Amino acid sequence: MNSIHDIRDMARLHKIQMKQVCALAQIQQPQVSRWLSGAVDPLWCSVNQMEAALFALIEQQGQQAPAAADAAAAQP
Repeated sequence: MNSIHDIRDMARLHKIQMKQVCALAQIQQPQVSRWLSGAVDPLWCSVNQMEAALFALIEQQGQQAPAAADAAAAQP
């Protein structure tokens, strides 16, 4: 399991906004901000939800990239 800070860094690396990760994980963005600031410690299951959401978004991104490349190659 990654920390919430690792998840944020991976999202940045893949150019995914944390609000997208939060929406997919069904966790309110202000709550994640409190975790990142250290005001509140996240539950283990919540961090797992965030991690799973991020991996799903990364996978979606990977599936869209080849389709976009195929479409670009098909144009004259």
